[in-house]
Amino acid sequence: MLFVFAAGFPPFDDIAEVDLTFHMLQHVLIIVAGATISFPLMKKGLIRPRPGWIAKIMLLASAAAIVFWHLPSPWDAAVLNPVVHATEHFTFLLIGLASGSYLQALSDSAKITALLAAFFGHMGYAVILVAPWNIQVYPLFSIADQAILGWALILTGWVFLIGVAYIVRKNPAWLQGFAGSAVKQAPKVQSPAARRWRGRVSAAASISLILVLVVYFVATGAAVESSMTPTQRGATVYIVETPISWQYSPQNVVVVIGVNNTVTWVSHSISYDTISSDTGVFDSGPIQPGGTFSYTFSASGVYRYHCAFHPWMVGSVTVLQKSS
Repeated sequence: MLFVFAAGFPPFDDIAEVDLTFHMLQHVLIIVAGATISFPLMKKGLIRPRPGWIAKIMLLASAAAIVFWHLPSPWDAAVLNPVVHATEHFTFLLIGLASGSYLQALSDSAKITALLAAFFGHMGYAVILVAPWNIQVYPLFSIADQAILGWALILTGWVFLIGVAYIVRKNPAWLQGFAGSAVKQAPKVQSPAARRWRGRVSAAASISLILVLVVYFVATGAAVESSMTPTQRGATVYIVETPISWQYSPQNVVVVIGVNNTVTWVSHSISYDTISSDTGVFDSGPIQPGGTFSYTFSASGVYRYHCAFHPWMVGSVTVLQKSS
């Protein structure tokens, strides 16, 4: 349920498209979902991690994948291309599965080293984003957005370190085995009360996520139904989203200066979209479900536009001079 909420549908997935910090949080939630999924799979024997070189390869592959998806080009490609976007989500799910299973088979020294490396990598990445040289790391996001993410990482970095300390405290045998292989610990037996508590928390969390999705779609439907009606003197273009189509409707409109040269786009979509001129003449920025954007054309010509988040969405406005 956490994976579906974080990666599958609005609202979270759409917010992650337009907000750098939520995009990073999305990665974390997907990894947590993957790790959570791995636990019952291990109990049923469907995943059988073994110590040795396989676990080390899993660790290195996970670290390399995390670094790759946070480079500027892959990050922006995941925002703009739905196939890359899905691949990114699937990769982080696999990282979560590996974290909850194979990485546990590492030696105790490797576990502590991996946790500390994650902390320093986390903080180093944050410093790059807030550094004073004003370099726009991600072309799709402003320097201000980068700084917000950087400070969010710095503030959560110390929570991360406290979490590492807590994990080591709960597993003191790791320190005993720091110089060699993993120290075997007696399996922990949960009390019936602890099992009931965990079951209730899991059920409550799932129900909460389902309610968020339901409320979002109901609110979106209401916003779409109550969308502003454009003036009669203007042209109207709808952003229409159906199971088989996601496009501007109509894609091509013709307007006449002084007659109907104000074009209003009305969102009937469940996600964020933009009206972005191919030549930079106009740009709506993110339009929320049920939202509108209007632009008055004052010169004749053909104006082509697209959605910054969904490259297949394209349209054009042909502007004509009023005949005398």
